[in-house]
Amino acid sequence: MRKAIRTTAALLAGLANATMMGGYAARAADSVQPDAAAFAAMPACKALQAKYPSLVGKKVVVGLGGYTKGFEAPSADDPSVIEGLDPSLFDRIGACLGFTHEYQSGSFNVLLTSISSGRADIGPMLYVTEARLKQIAFVASVQVQDGSVVKKGNPKALTSLDSLCGATVAAAAGTYEATKLVPEQTEACTKAGKPAVEMLTVQNTDNSIQALQSGRADIYLTEAGSAREIAKADPSLESAFTVDLPIMVGFPIAKDNTVMRGAVLDAMKVIQASGAQKKLLDFWGQGGDAERPAVDKG
Repeated sequence: MRKAIRTTAALLAGLANATMMGGYAARAADSVQPDAAAFAAMPACKALQAKYPSLVGKKVVVGLGGYTKGFEAPSADDPSVIEGLDPSLFDRIGACLGFTHEYQSGSFNVLLTSISSGRADIGPMLYVTEARLKQIAFVASVQVQDGSVVKKGNPKALTSLDSLCGATVAAAAGTYEATKLVPEQTEACTKAGKPAVEMLTVQNTDNSIQALQSGRADIYLTEAGSAREIAKADPSLESAFTVDLPIMVGFPIAKDNTVMRGAVLDAMKVIQASGAQKKLLDFWGQGGDAERPAVDKG
């Protein structure tokens, strides 16, 4: 979910206009329980509707800056439907707080400005970075995790970052793995008197998989959801281990929109207590162990 969850505009199958475009409906397209109807009837959600009456009946605008598969992207079966973790959560948050919502698409580079200026009320999950926290607040609830892919049977017994000393890691140029994760682990290995991690820098995911299949690399590190999908698609490969990265993701909300911030935080606590978010993380391929207690940042 991560680079995916958007560090860069490359993730954003871009919508070229700098202004918000017309809204379109979306639905969750998941089978996870409790569903939106169940949340609408929960006493805890009824209490939140009484606590935040200005949101009841409101049409909330959710700004989007592009699509990220697993988080929000057109359905392969029906491209008019936007599906993923974010729509699934927005359906439940809205039902719990009593508001309806619509999605408005625009350019990613103006998404945060659109939210801070009030043209959109909230956005999809984004990386919570120090730079962004100067502009916007977040309700964060998911830890960014990296995953790994190895040959079936994990012949080099690679089970953690520490086990990578002396192994060859395939990583795409410019990625977090190539610029930070592997160099930092190399430093840790050499400080411990162990062989350095050998990095095979390639151009993209396909090259990384090919390097792994051909034996030029022992392991491929990438975001956890992608790693699971790669291993699932190729019976000669399997997932190895995951690593927590020092980044969380959350819904961006204007700093001065204290009602929305408080309401979404409270609703997320109800959703987490029900177990729905963990199930949704699994359902959409992100992994339920990435869930963290919902927190307001910024």
